[in-house]
Amino acid sequence: MEQTISNSTSLLSIPPELQAKILTHLVSSFGKPSIQAVLRTCKQLYEVALPLSVNAFRNAAPFADGGGVCSRARNVQFLRYIAVSKPELAIHVKTLLLGRFSSGNDSATHKKDLAQPQDIRCTKEELLVYQHVIDDVLGRFNYDRNSDWSAEWVEDLSKGCSDAQVALIMLICPNIRTLVFEQATQPRQFIRLLQMVGSLNSLNIDRHGIPLSRVEDVFHEATDFEEGYEMFYEQGPIIFHLPRLRFYEGNLIYGDTLTAAAFNRLQPRSSPVEEITLRSSTISGPVLTDYNKITPREILEALLLHSETLEDVRVNMHEEWDKGWEWDNHPERFYMGKRLSQLHSLKTLTISSQCLTGILPGPPENNEMYRPPMPIQIEGAPTLIECLPESLESLKVLGCGEAIWETATELLRTVEQGVRFTKLAYICFLFNEWLMKSKMDLHCYSPGVRLEIGYQNHDFYNFDLGQPSGGTEERQIFNTTSRIYAPDIRKFYLGIRELVEFPDSAYEPMPDPHDFEE
Repeated sequence: MEQTISNSTSLLSIPPELQAKILTHLVSSFGKPSIQAVLRTCKQLYEVALPLSVNAFRNAAPFADGGGVCSRARNVQFLRYIAVSKPELAIHVKTLLLGRFSSGNDSATHKKDLAQPQDIRCTKEELLVYQHVIDDVLGRFNYDRNSDWSAEWVEDLSKGCSDAQVALIMLICPNIRTLVFEQATQPRQFIRLLQMVGSLNSLNIDRHGIPLSRVEDVFHEATDFEEGYEMFYEQGPIIFHLPRLRFYEGNLIYGDTLTAAAFNRLQPRSSPVEEITLRSSTISGPVLTDYNKITPREILEALLLHSETLEDVRVNMHEEWDKGWEWDNHPERFYMGKRLSQLHSLKTLTISSQCLTGILPGPPENNEMYRPPMPIQIEGAPTLIECLPESLESLKVLGCGEAIWETATELLRTVEQGVRFTKLAYICFLFNEWLMKSKMDLHCYSPGVRLEIGYQNHDFYNFDLGQPSGGTEERQIFNTTSRIYAPDIRKFYLGIRELVEFPDSAYEPMPDPHDFEE
């Protein structure tokens, strides 16, 4: 009888470094933290899993609510853990994911705080510890020594202000890499902390130990489509000045003249940011003051500031609505125009039809609101071959209608000649199917160019604009790209956006939102 020799290796027999790498797959910013179960298995795995258990701190409103306040009791509990009970764990906190926090002026209350009102404030002993931590950091950098900031911060902590609690978590944890948060309500200590970070980073000093100095990824959002993210003028410029920032994403960002002035004070090329994503936002070159007056021309003015370095641009605009741009008096506002060709380093351009060509896919839904009504095509607008930069490698035009056929055909014939746009290897026109009378006859016989023609339905058109889907009776969804409240829908959206061939049915939100409860 043959003997079978087992070469299997148990988890406990491999080195701790490999154990830690395996267990990182149980760390998540969403859902029930599976890593917590490992802590209860054995002493050996407890030692390995303990630092991973604080890798991501999530404190937001219930997932099904789609937005709301964070829990003050949960902040207090986490501070107690990383600053009093096990301060050695603070260096292992890498991700903060936070719901709305405030200086005490928010009338909403997290359900956890309603159930445990006695737990929203720190004890006197804990306040002494936090006072020492704050004084130590401020003293180390000789910052604000003569002010009462430290005392005011501790006083807010004693009152249970979530703003003071969140700011202290950021102060204590030196290795935060990802910062995700919902718009705060009149934050006080958080703003002062950002101001300190901005001030210290502008000095020629050793940045080791400066709070938030290791942050690489920032996402923040509002949930009010009417007001947007009004505090961006205070927070945005400092965030862009974080020394290791690489990725910035904002949802419903709102900018006005205060925002423009704040960004103008930053030195050119002083931000290390590599990728900027603004969704459903009201902000452009001069940072306009009215939600409906962010035009393609103002966006182009902002892009031209980076004409020698910008490689990837994606601009999608809601073209079913006449925004009152006075097209008859200022037709040039409706498209980017010939100066787009001055983006000499541009490789990838994904852009909506009107924004690029001045051509709408169909009449706006509110076409009777303004007089004269908005035309399908702006007379005198430049053609595609007049606008596109020669450096372009990939072009995708969204929200197309039948009126784009002529200029699209001209581009394809030009590409076939092989004299211009010699780097262009991919061209896509995505049409609004519900406005089309028939399929479009477009083709390109250049051997080095791939042409795709797609037709999207109305649901996917709205979805790609990041419009709120409303959710279900069990779950509110205000932002389809929210990293706080809609990670499942965001993943689906980023996977299917601008597809030429679409799934058979629209996405159904997760039926059981409790899967993502803490």
